[in-house]
Amino acid sequence: MKKINTYLLFTTVFLLQAYLIRFSIRSYPTNLQELLIILTATTFLASGLFKIKNLLKHKVLIIFVLLTIISLLTTDIESKIDLIRHEKFLFFALALTFIFLETLQSKQERERGVEVMGLGAIAFGLFSIIYNLLGHNTAYDFRLLGPLDAAVYLAFYLSPFLIFFAIKWLNERTNKYLILTITAAAMLIATRSMGAIGATFIVVLLYLLKQHSALFSSKKVKIALLTATILVAGGIFYTKILPTLNTNYSSLDERGEIWATSASLMKNPRNLIFGTGLGQFQANYFAEVKSVLGREPLDYYVLQPHNIFFLFIFNYGLLGLIFILVAAKKTLKNLNRTSAFIILYFLIHGLIDTPIFKNDILILFILFLEMAISNPKPNPLKQDKDHPL
Repeated sequence: MKKINTYLLFTTVFLLQAYLIRFSIRSYPTNLQELLIILTATTFLASGLFKIKNLLKHKVLIIFVLLTIISLLTTDIESKIDLIRHEKFLFFALALTFIFLETLQSKQERERGVEVMGLGAIAFGLFSIIYNLLGHNTAYDFRLLGPLDAAVYLAFYLSPFLIFFAIKWLNERTNKYLILTITAAAMLIATRSMGAIGATFIVVLLYLLKQHSALFSSKKVKIALLTATILVAGGIFYTKILPTLNTNYSSLDERGEIWATSASLMKNPRNLIFGTGLGQFQANYFAEVKSVLGREPLDYYVLQPHNIFFLFIFNYGLLGLIFILVAAKKTLKNLNRTSAFIILYFLIHGLIDTPIFKNDILILFILFLEMAISNPKPNPLKQDKDHPL
């Protein structure tokens, strides 16, 4: 049963985008990802791996549960549908993270599991290319987005695995990881999500500076990095900053409206202390934005505040802000771990985009955060000298 559980777990994490295959069982709306997680949980329980005492060692999971309970007790619910959606996202993300960490306990097993997830991301990227080339859900500017609602969603999904494969290649220098890194990078560039591209570039550059500083003695490496920096900076300026200077309809203009409205919502002491409630940002933004701006906004329907610190304040209040700040501090302290660099990506890109509470991204965020800030007991029989996950 343990082998069946492991195979099912690998299938589930490989098919993380299976939530796009939606249907109803009687009157209950569900999707293939949820059913795969339920099936994996069933075999996990049957395998005897579940131990109640082990729940307590996964602090990130416990904190998310406690923050959610406190939020439900202290905030008013404007949209029950959005609340239920967020609760489902969180429940399945917590369940799959717990199963992953308890099933795959060694560094090697977890790296294998993350690699399977990464291969699933690349497979979905290839499917997205074909999907768009066939004329389905094609963006007006031909950005790669596949069947998703926005290219940034695909970029947020690909970036953690691009970082993972890049770090693996820098450490092992094998053709396998070089090919995977180049493939993931090409797909990320095709999304034209400059937030994701810029944040990924910064994280990989920081990894090079911290773990492979000797490479900077090479003139060729310096020229390559300088060229990449100019290309990324130029792309950000051309696609984000220049449209903001020339028009009033750019994505940065819209973010300016979102942040101004978010700041106004924060002036309410209750919102600052308790938040607006789990998944309630859109309803509160809709009610507030026009009065804050004094005119019609670019968009009334905004799912998230486009800033990770606002996101946790609005979902969980002051306790949520403290949690993400402590998590950020611990992440920076543990930058000898691949998972910490991946969370650093979430924090950097999260300054301008936060599609975190989704079926797929929330699983990645909670899983990598738990691995990034946890304090595993050292194994006296084996000491890993390479960088742990």
